[in-house]
Amino acid sequence: MRLQRGWTMQVTLLVLGLLGLMTPLACAQDQWYQDWVNEFIQQYNAKSGSENLFRLSILNLQPGENNDPAAPRLLSFTMRETVCPNTENPNPDECDFKENGLVKECIGAIALDSPKPSADISCDGVSAESSEGAGRRAQTCRLH
Repeated sequence: MRLQRGWTMQVTLLVLGLLGLMTPLACAQDQWYQDWVNEFIQQYNAKSGSENLFRLSILNLQPGENNDPAAPRLLSFTMRETVCPNTENPNPDECDFKENGLVKECIGAIALDSPKPSADISCDGVSAESSEGAGRRAQTCRLH
């Protein structure tokens, strides 16, 4: 009985140890996706011709199937207009969100399985005053 209890305890500790090792890997992988979204927003700010900069508001990353890095991961995120002018090129993370500013809902997939990861992201712009779709406009961008 003692031998069985000791073995069960060792297996439990081994499983907990492995889970502890996997958590930092998953967090690091999620950081890669957040970096890609921030790069997308940076490119959007450079090409949009918008009066003000946009920055990330919400990031929703769908879990990968069996955590397979080769499988593209679906994501959705929201970027919002800030008070910083687009001409100054400051860090958008240092800018406050503009009250009643534009909100853009974006969806896409990111694949990190190759030496040159790629993303295919589409955004719909929703004006802050109208959320019924009258202000919607789709924009697609592909990152390489």
